[in-house]
Amino acid sequence: MSEYRHGAYADPEASRDYVSPPGIGTIPVYVGRAPVHQLADYAGRKDVPLLINSYNDAIQQIGYSDDWENYELSEAVYAHFKNNVQSVGPIVVINAMDPETGKGAQTKSVEVQFSKRRATIRTSTAILSTLALADKTADVDYTAVYSADGMSVQLTDLKGGLSSVTVTYSEVDPASVTEEDVVDALVLGLKRVYYDLGEVPTILCAPGWSEKRVVYEALVASAEKVNGHWYAYVNADLDCRTAKTISAAIDAKAAYETEAGTVSLLWPRGKKGTRVFHASVLNTVTMQRVDYGNGNVPYETPSNKRVDIDSMCLADGTPIQYDQEDANLLNAAGIDTMTFWEGTWRMWGSHTAAFSHDKVMNDRRDIFDVNVRMVRYVANLFQRRYGDEVDKPMKRSRKDTMLNDFQAQLDAMISDGALLLGTIEFEEGKNSLDDMVEGNFVFTTEISNPVPGKNLTTSVRWTSEGLLLIFGGDENE
Repeated sequence: MSEYRHGAYADPEASRDYVSPPGIGTIPVYVGRAPVHQLADYAGRKDVPLLINSYNDAIQQIGYSDDWENYELSEAVYAHFKNNVQSVGPIVVINAMDPETGKGAQTKSVEVQFSKRRATIRTSTAILSTLALADKTADVDYTAVYSADGMSVQLTDLKGGLSSVTVTYSEVDPASVTEEDVVDALVLGLKRVYYDLGEVPTILCAPGWSEKRVVYEALVASAEKVNGHWYAYVNADLDCRTAKTISAAIDAKAAYETEAGTVSLLWPRGKKGTRVFHASVLNTVTMQRVDYGNGNVPYETPSNKRVDIDSMCLADGTPIQYDQEDANLLNAAGIDTMTFWEGTWRMWGSHTAAFSHDKVMNDRRDIFDVNVRMVRYVANLFQRRYGDEVDKPMKRSRKDTMLNDFQAQLDAMISDGALLLGTIEFEEGKNSLDDMVEGNFVFTTEISNPVPGKNLTTSVRWTSEGLLLIFGGDENE
C-alpha cells in the first residue's frame, strides 16, 4: 500500500549520474592502474577491457580514488564523467594492476574507535576483501566500504556495541606495476575490445605511462591494425617531471620516434583546483566530445575547444604559465598544449607529432590530427560495412553495388561538411587477372577533409581618406 500523505512534500534523491548517450562512435581505450582492491571481488579485472558508461558504473567495476598518481584510470573516469564542459562517454579501461600479486608481504593491524556506530580507517591501499575484525563477521556484524574519494575505509557497526577494535588487512602496492605490465595489459586487453565489447577502439591513451618510451612505442605500434583490421589514434604525454620548460619539452620531443603521424604528443599538464590532469586525457575527452557533436565523424580538431581546467602545471602541481605566442613555439615543434583565450582554457594545437615547422613532411596527411583520424575513420568504416560481403560471389553487380553504396556514404559526408572530396573506384590497373583468380579485389578510395584554419590573418592599414568626409555629406553623419 502506498504511503498516505496530506500536504506538500519533497523527497531527496541521490545526484543523477551522467550516463553515456546512445550512438557514441569514438571509443577511447585507457590503460593503467585502477583501484580494484576496493571491490569485494576483483577477479577478472586485470588485462581485460571493461566498458564504463558512467561514474557510478566505474565505481562498481573498477573502484575510484582521488589518488590519481597511483590510479590513473580514476583520472580518466573523472575527466570524462565529472567535467563541467560536457561529460562524455563511454570509455574502455584496461587495468594493469592485480591486488593479489601486488599484495604487501605483511598484514597491517590498526586500532579503530567507533562513535555512533561509525569508524574510519585512513587508508587508500587496504584490500577490502582481506579486511577483518576479530570475532566479527562482515555484513552481519559490520560493513566496510571505501569512501567516495577512495582515501579511507568506512566501517559501520550493524548490531551496536563495538567501541575499540583491532582491524587487520593486507595492502596493495601500486608501485609493483611496471612498464612491462602496462604494455602486457595493452597488448592483451586491446585485442579483446572488439570481441568482448563489440566496439572498435579509436583512441589509445595511457596517462602516466605514455611518457615512458617503451609504453609510448607500444601504443603507437598497437594503433595499427588492431585485430588485423582496426586503426586507432594515440594521445601521449611528454614527461613534465624532467621537461619543465618549453625548450626542454621541445628537446625531449626530438628524442621520440615521430615519423608515424598517428599520435599527438602533449605538454604540460592541466589543473583544476587541486586536481592535476594529464594533457593526453584532456585531449582524448575533447576529441570524443567534438566527434559526438559532429555525428561521430572526426573531421574537427580538438584544438581551440574548451577544457575544464583553471591553469597549467608540471607533474607535481607547480604552476607554469605562458601565453599563446609561447604555446605556438610548442605547436611549431609538433607538440600540442593548452592556452587561455577569451576567458576560457582551451586545447591548443592540431598537429601530429610527425609535424615540425622546419621539416619537409614525408606525407602531407600527417600535418594535422584530423587528416590522420579521417583516413582511419574511413578505413574502419569500409571494413565494418563490407565485412559481411567477404566470400560472397564477386559478380559485376556486387562490385557496382559496393561502389554505389560507399560513394553514397562519402557523398553524405561531403554534404555534412566532413569531407571536401570523396571517391571510390574499382581500377583495372590494381585488379589484375591473376589477383582476381585468387579472389583478391581492390577498391581505391580517395578523400580530402577540411583542414583546420590554423592561421587567420587580416592586414590592417591606416588611411587619411576618411578625413575628407569632414567636408561633405550631412552634418549629422
